[in-house]
Amino acid sequence: MQINILAGGPTALWSSDLFDTPGLWIGADRGAWRLYEHHVPMSLAVGDFDSLAPDELQILESHLKTNEVIHVKAEKDETDTELALMYAQAQNPDEINIFGATGGRLDHLLSNLWLLADPVFEKIIEKTKFIDDMNIVSYLTAGLKTVNKVPGTKYLGFMPLTTVSNFKIIDAKYPLTLTNNVNKMWSSNEFLNDVVHVSFDAGIIMVTQTRDKA
Repeated sequence: MQINILAGGPTALWSSDLFDTPGLWIGADRGAWRLYEHHVPMSLAVGDFDSLAPDELQILESHLKTNEVIHVKAEKDETDTELALMYAQAQNPDEINIFGATGGRLDHLLSNLWLLADPVFEKIIEKTKFIDDMNIVSYLTAGLKTVNKVPGTKYLGFMPLTTVSNFKIIDAKYPLTLTNNVNKMWSSNEFLNDVVHVSFDAGIIMVTQTRDKA
């Protein structure tokens, strides 16, 4: 089962075929309103909905069943996207894709990208991706791992989210061996073929596949 989460970030980085993506949809805050506007069925709308006008929230709530809306207080520890991801994880999906989570406020972006470092999400680290029209962000746990090239992207990057040991980029354009953890973004690497292998002994690494803006 695939679950897609639409967050409330700017629409500028939406792909043109966003709503053709298969799977169940969850709307996080204004993302739920945008799913409604585009006539996309959703299994859940979650958030404090502070970005919606009162009449928009009323329309959304009347459109969905009571158990399909989780309306939380604005004063909370979790972000709206985080709450949506918690619900998605509880469904035991094979894959989770998060859209609309980039291109806006920097604090929102960093909060979103670092969600998978939280131990509460340890079961879905390698199942979760953040996707927009220029970037695909995925995550790896320790071991010898294969990264498959996403069509249309050019650049490959790696960023430790937690303490990582013995990190190796094995067969990319620019190989790398780190004995000790270095908390920096190893960006602008490239594929030589359609796969790159990496290995590390402990921790979580964020993987970015990106392209320049057309």
